[in-house]
Amino acid sequence: MTDDEVVGAIHALVAAGEHLDQLLGVPGARLEGGGVFFGGNQRLYRRGSPEHLEARAAGLVERLPPPPAPASPAAVEEARVMVGHPLPGLLRRLYLEVGNGGFGPGYGILGVRGGHGDDYGRTAIDLDRTWGTPEGFLAICYWGCAIYSLVDCTDSEARMWGCDPNPAPEGISPLFREPLTLAQWLGRWIEGRLEQPWLIEDPDTGTWRGATDEDFARLDAGEV
Repeated sequence: MTDDEVVGAIHALVAAGEHLDQLLGVPGARLEGGGVFFGGNQRLYRRGSPEHLEARAAGLVERLPPPPAPASPAAVEEARVMVGHPLPGLLRRLYLEVGNGGFGPGYGILGVRGGHGDDYGRTAIDLDRTWGTPEGFLAICYWGCAIYSLVDCTDSEARMWGCDPNPAPEGISPLFREPLTLAQWLGRWIEGRLEQPWLIEDPDTGTWRGATDEDFARLDAGEV
């Protein structure tokens, strides 16, 4: 997807009230059977799943509240100074045109000053160099369980990195490069195909690396 296509698609998701991965069902509706529930009386749907699409057609999915208002140019400039490099053009457009975070993968894109934060209220600029990352890296998405996605602002293609500190033994970096640019990463999310960062031990070499599409396929098949 081009930058214009990504921005347009996210604008459309915000307008539809479907700009995060998890969507709440109407209270009291479709509580029978298994699944994930919020507060005991609202079903949680994954955006784009058959269950979500069916419930949406029946008017049984609540709209999300809008994300924070777009960031100010001054807040985006502050982030540039902090990172030490210009923000990727696509990310800058999202902050200035869509919202100061609060939309996108996981628990939403992290904002800049005054924007959307993680479980601890930390925005992207509050997480600068948290994991000993090189200058130019910016944490832009929180997935829960201390897992984050970062973008390399020094890379002309804005390559993505994952951070998963949960499984690795002491001495193993939780950071790993992912084979996606920012535009590809957001494109996958828009299409409902993006997986969260996952650090695994390679079964053949014993080295620690980021999970591939094939690893997630094996996980879905119950082979991991």
